[in-house]
Amino acid sequence: MRSIVTTALLCWLVVGSGLRIGEAWGPTGHQVVALIALDNVSDETRKNVVALMQQAPPEAGLANLFPKDGRPLDARERDFVRIASTWPDLVRSVKPAERHAFHRRTWHFRDFYWKQEQGRAVDVPDLSVDQENLLERLQAFQTMLMDKSQPPGQRAIAMAWVLHLVGDVHQPLHCSGPVTSMEPKGDEGGNLFRLDRDNLHSYWDSMLDKAVVRRKNEGTTVYLSRATALVVARHPRALLVDQLKPGKFEDWARESLADAKKAYPASLKRNQAPSDGYREKGTQVARERIAFGGYRLALVLEQVAGQ
Repeated sequence: MRSIVTTALLCWLVVGSGLRIGEAWGPTGHQVVALIALDNVSDETRKNVVALMQQAPPEAGLANLFPKDGRPLDARERDFVRIASTWPDLVRSVKPAERHAFHRRTWHFRDFYWKQEQGRAVDVPDLSVDQENLLERLQAFQTMLMDKSQPPGQRAIAMAWVLHLVGDVHQPLHCSGPVTSMEPKGDEGGNLFRLDRDNLHSYWDSMLDKAVVRRKNEGTTVYLSRATALVVARHPRALLVDQLKPGKFEDWARESLADAKKAYPASLKRNQAPSDGYREKGTQVARERIAFGGYRLALVLEQVAGQ
C-alpha cells in the first residue's frame, strides 16, 4: 500500500509547483541544479545514484517518486533524480506525525551574521548556530555516502539530502543573517524582511521562475529543460571550472554570503515591491549561483557514487 507520505508528496508535485514555503530556489531552481549536475556526470554515476535512492525506507516516500510510465529508462532515471532533489522540501508538506523522521528545518541553512555600518557590510560574531546545520550536514552526508558499510536506507536518504543541500548552499539568503535594530537576532535569511506580497527570502527562492516564465501549456520536462539551457548558456562550465572549489562547502557558503550582503541595497524598502533593476540584478546572481550549484553537485556525485 502506498504510504501516506508518498501520497502527500505526489499531490504536492501535482498542485504545488507554485507553492512557496521558504525552500532554496523553489522546485524549479532545485531541479535545474540537479539537471545541470546530471549533464556533467557519467551514466554509471547516475545509475548508482538512482539505485541507491531506490533503497530508501518505504515510509520516506522517496523511492516511489520514480516514474513508472513507458518512457526509456534513462529518461525516467533523470526525472527521478531531479524530483528527488526536492524531496527534503516535499516532506515539509506532510502532516507532522508522518514527516517527523525526515523533515529537519535547521539542515537547510547556515546563517552567517553581519550588519550595515556606515554603508558597509560588517561581519559580526555568530549569534546562534544549530549544531546540525547546512554545512555540517553536507560534510556528514558526504562522509556517510563514501562509507559503504553504512545501512543502504540511511545512505539513500543522505543522497536525497545532498541533491537538495548543494542547491541550498548556493541560495544567498540561506547563508545570511543580517542584524538590524528590528531584527537583533538576524532576519532569518530574509524571512522577516517583508515586501509587498511576500518576504525577501521567498522572493529570492523564486528568482529563476521570474527569469524564465513558464509558457502556457508548457510541460514540466520541456520547461525545466529550457530553464536549464538558459542557465548553462549564460554560465558554461568552461568559464567556471577554475572556481569550482571541490568539496569546500564553507567557501561555497561564503560566496553566497557575499551575494546576500548585496541583496539589501538602500533602494530596497520594506513592505514595497522590489524595483525592476533589483530583479534584473538578482536574476543575474541567481543564474550564476544555480550554475555553480549544478557543476559542484556533479563533482560531489562523482565522488560519492562514481567509480
